[in-house]
Amino acid sequence: MYPRLVNFFRLFWLLLVAWYELGTFYHHTAVCPWPDQLFIKPEDSPTHVLVVADPQILDMRSYPDRPPWLQTLTQLMVDLYIRKSWRAVLRRRPDAIVFLGDMMDNGRLAMSDQEYEAYVRRFRSIFAADSSVPMHYLPGNHDIGLGVSSEKYRFDENALQRYKSHFGPLNQRVSIANHTVWMIDAPGLVDEDRERLIARKSFTEWAEARPDRTIAFVQSYVQDSAVDRTGTILFTHVPLSRPEMSPCGPLREGRTLRQGRGLGYQNLLLPEASQFLLQSIRPSVVFSGDDHDYCEYEHTYTGSKLPAVPEITVKSFSMAMGIRKPGYQLLSLIPPKQYQSGPSFAHQPCLLPNQLSIYLSVYVPFIVITLLALLVSNFRRVSSPPRSVTSPTQDTVNFDLPPPSAWRTKGFPRQAWSKTWTIAIGGRPRNFTLSPAGFRRSIVAFFWTGGSRAPDSTRGGGVLVGFLKDFREAAWAPLALFAGIAWWAW
Repeated sequence: MYPRLVNFFRLFWLLLVAWYELGTFYHHTAVCPWPDQLFIKPEDSPTHVLVVADPQILDMRSYPDRPPWLQTLTQLMVDLYIRKSWRAVLRRRPDAIVFLGDMMDNGRLAMSDQEYEAYVRRFRSIFAADSSVPMHYLPGNHDIGLGVSSEKYRFDENALQRYKSHFGPLNQRVSIANHTVWMIDAPGLVDEDRERLIARKSFTEWAEARPDRTIAFVQSYVQDSAVDRTGTILFTHVPLSRPEMSPCGPLREGRTLRQGRGLGYQNLLLPEASQFLLQSIRPSVVFSGDDHDYCEYEHTYTGSKLPAVPEITVKSFSMAMGIRKPGYQLLSLIPPKQYQSGPSFAHQPCLLPNQLSIYLSVYVPFIVITLLALLVSNFRRVSSPPRSVTSPTQDTVNFDLPPPSAWRTKGFPRQAWSKTWTIAIGGRPRNFTLSPAGFRRSIVAFFWTGGSRAPDSTRGGGVLVGFLKDFREAAWAPLALFAGIAWWAW
C-alpha cells in the first residue's frame, strides 16, 4: 500500500508542476486571441501589435531592505515568470511589439556603463523575439527618471543618453498598417510642463524656446497642414488626466486611478498637457502604462464636439508590480479608408496566471497534504506489530517490581523495573512496555531505527527514516521537472 502512495504523489506532483509551471501559461494565451472578429469584413488582413507595459526587470537595488539571498531568489523567480509568459505570448505571432516604458526597474539610477550594459542584455535575453519583428520602446520614469533624485535614489545624469543609445529616440512618430503612431516621452513631458507653468508660457511659446523637447516635437507636426490625422494612435507611459474618482471599468483590481506625485513619479499628466496632446494629435485611441493595473476611460475634448477618445491603461507584464494577475494588450489594425464605416482598430486585454495564488493556494496546501499523508503512512507502518504475533485471548498486565520499601534504598536500580501491557485492540495485539531506559530506546527505535520489527521490503527504519525516504522518492521527479522547465525557459 505504502509504495503505491509514494508513486501516487510522485505522479500527482508531476502533473501539478507540468500544468502550473507551463501549461497554464499557454492556456491563458490560447483563450485570448487577436480581436480580428471585431472587424466587419472578414477578408481584411489585420496587422497584429502586441502592447507590453511595465515589465520592470528587477535588479539588486529593487528591494534594498531584503537580504542578498532573498533579493537573488526574488529576481530569479520573477525573471522565470516573465520568461515563461513571454514564450507563451509569442505564440500569438505579433507583427510588431510596443513596450510602454519601464523596461527596467532601475535603469534611471547611477551605475557603471558595464553594469548598465549587463542590465540591458538581461532585458533583451528575457524578451527575445524574431529579428524580423520590429520592437518600439517608450521611455518610462524608471528608465530615464522624473523630477529630482534623492540621496537614496540618485538618478544618473547620463540616463537620457544611455536610454537613447540602447532603446532609440525619446519621441517617435511611425506608421503601422497606415496608422500614424505617436510614441511620447511622457516623463519628460511631465517635467517640461511643470517648467512651462513656472515660466508662464503657452505651449507655442515654450516650443519655440525649447525646440528639442516633447512639446516642440508635437508642435512641429501640428503646424504641418499636410499631415493626415486619420487613424492616429497615441502611446504614452504616463496616463492622461481625468476627474478624481473616475471609474476604470470592471477589469481593474484595485482602487481607481488618481493623481499623485512623489519621488520619481507622477500618476497622471496635468489637465493642460493632456488636452494639448488630444487637441494636437487627435488620436483614435490612447494606450498608457505606469499604473500597473488595468483602466478604461473615455476622454472628451475641451470646447470641441469631436468624439470621445478611449484610453486603455495596460496591465504590467510582471508578477512583482502589486497586482494579482499581470497582463498585456492585443491590438489589431487594418488600413483606414475613407469609405470605411467601422473602426480601423480593435483591442483586447489579456491576463496572465496569478503566480502568487499558485504558490499559496495550490502548492502550499498540497505540500502540507503530501507531508501529512507520508508521515501518517510511516507511523502506521512502524506501529504495526510483527506478523508472527498471535492475538491473545484476553488482556494481560504484568508487573515485576520490588516491594515499595526497597524503592527508597540507595542500591535500588531505578531502571531495572518495567511495566508491560499486552492488550488486544480491534483483534490485533498491542504491547506497551514502560521503563526509563526502555522508553528512551523505544522512542529512538520508533522514530529512527524501527526497532526489532521486521522492516518493510522497500523501506526500513522508523517513522522519520521512512518519511524522509518516501519524501525523497516522491519529490525528486517533480523537482527535476521544475528545474527542466526553468532551464528551457531560460
